[in-house]
Amino acid sequence: MSLRVLTALLSKPLPASNSSRPSSLCSSRRLGGSLVALGAAASLLISLAAVQARPMTRREEHVANRLVRLARHEQHIQARQAAHAAHLATIQARQQVARARLATQNQALTSGNVVMAAYAFRGTRYVMGGTSRSGFDCSGFVRYILGNAGGVSLPRTAADQFWHAQPVAPQDMEPGDLVFFKNTYKRGISHVGIYAGSGRFIHAANPHRGVRMDDLNSAYYQHHFAGARRVLPEQMRALAALPLR
Repeated sequence: MSLRVLTALLSKPLPASNSSRPSSLCSSRRLGGSLVALGAAASLLISLAAVQARPMTRREEHVANRLVRLARHEQHIQARQAAHAAHLATIQARQQVARARLATQNQALTSGNVVMAAYAFRGTRYVMGGTSRSGFDCSGFVRYILGNAGGVSLPRTAADQFWHAQPVAPQDMEPGDLVFFKNTYKRGISHVGIYAGSGRFIHAANPHRGVRMDDLNSAYYQHHFAGARRVLPEQMRALAALPLR
């Protein structure tokens, strides 16, 4: 191919820069092809001028510069499209995880096992005053789980829940019983969780940790422990005692 022919073929306007639209990429591919083809064309243009032992004309230099700009234009579009594809894949993966989590929670809530239901909500964020899946505080979490999985209606606050239920000695605690704590962030009964057995309990801990399982025998919780209460009938406690899966 002669230098004149190559120059004529490449002397076309660049496409308008609109990296947000896929059609821009199609336009640049129709004009210059892939990045490799653009680079090869620019190299060929320069090589032909060198072979002819003369400097490039203004038109040839203009075309070579346009080739470089076109290659950068296409590279920018491809980078934007790759970033968009990665972002979309991340969103889809999060949605898939959220759907699976929701299905697990719904199944646990209908099982009648309050410990399993509470366990399924681990990782839910803590929201002061929260009473829904979008976020719980400690008493809102207990009230939600016991109400939806156990069919038990409880008062709203930890203090009211403490005085509402039947006292249980620590050595007699069973999975599904409620464990209460005092003087955590205010004086008096201030925190509540659901006993899961084996010295563990599930609760909406605080804004930094959300819903989680903790060791009731740790120094902090032993220091603030105020007592246990029972609200579930025997049959529901038997379900709550089943091993977590």
